[in-house]
Amino acid sequence: MKPIVFALVFILLTASAALARGLEITEIDVNVDYDEAYTYRVENRDRINSASVPVANNTKIGVDVLPGSNVTFTVRVENTFQGEDPDLRGVFATVTIEDIDDGADLDEESIDFDLEPGNDNRVDVKFPIPLDVDAGTYNVIMEAEGEDRNETSYKTEVRLKLEVKKQSHDIRITKVLLNPSIVDCDRKAKLTAEIVNAGSNAENQVALEFKATSLGVNSYDKDIFLESSDEASEEEKTHTKTLNIEVPSFFKAGTFPILINLYWKNFVLFDQKTVNLAVRDCIAGAVKTQPKQELKKETGAVTVTQPKEEIKEPTAEELITSSQEISILSPPMLAILLGGFVVVMLAVLIVIGYMAKPQ
Repeated sequence: MKPIVFALVFILLTASAALARGLEITEIDVNVDYDEAYTYRVENRDRINSASVPVANNTKIGVDVLPGSNVTFTVRVENTFQGEDPDLRGVFATVTIEDIDDGADLDEESIDFDLEPGNDNRVDVKFPIPLDVDAGTYNVIMEAEGEDRNETSYKTEVRLKLEVKKQSHDIRITKVLLNPSIVDCDRKAKLTAEIVNAGSNAENQVALEFKATSLGVNSYDKDIFLESSDEASEEEKTHTKTLNIEVPSFFKAGTFPILINLYWKNFVLFDQKTVNLAVRDCIAGAVKTQPKQELKKETGAVTVTQPKEEIKEPTAEELITSSQEISILSPPMLAILLGGFVVVMLAVLIVIGYMAKPQ
């Protein structure tokens, strides 16, 4: 029985070696991009946003990863075959961060490429870290695989550790919606902003401001309470503010920026977003599809759907009315009207002459 077990173990080890042989991950670099709001943060200590990571299992990645940041893994993959050994085709790298997305894994793949013997290639694998991530250490599985022309597979793997940290004070603007973002005849719009506490401390002096001096908009709410992100439900750690905006009719057409400012301790700027309200001249008979301008929490990008103008076609009744209006001014009608006017004037003169005779 023992010889059979040893034989099976030997076969498995040989197969594993064959899979790993010829394809290796030889370098790993990690870079972190932070949300633009971090430029306003109170905790202004130096952050480690890039590091080279030793290619060894259970190595801790030495960068500061924060909620909402973007992490890029740059992986160097090498074909370690030499001489006449095979080219490797369709090589790609996969990075998996386990349990980081509310208990679910995040995984991303690089583009695929070919490697000749002795050659290497660097590829990037990018991850957006969820804003509501829990602080802690997460397993990272990094794999590279490909196959030769005989469809023999080659695969290698490295396991790393990634720590996510939270700031004690970290409040964000996560969503801005301006509806519509273009106004003309009906110069009314609605602005909505959502904020969230992504920090480890509860906040009781948060202020949210909508400001557009050129439009006369200045709305300031203070002492907003947001529960700690570690203990709260979604409703308890978020706050939504809506403001109705009406542009006066005498305003000329133009584009008006609206600032959304978020303050910690009611006066320290922590985050800021901008949306633009476009005011157009009112054109009678034009029917417009009103767009929205939305700033989403995932990308921070503003998406604007441009309106389509439709020229209103006149109805049959309008055509008839127009025709009647034109026909009133035709030469025959003018002659009749002039004759009637002359008759009325003669009658008036006769009456005046009769009344002027002495009795």
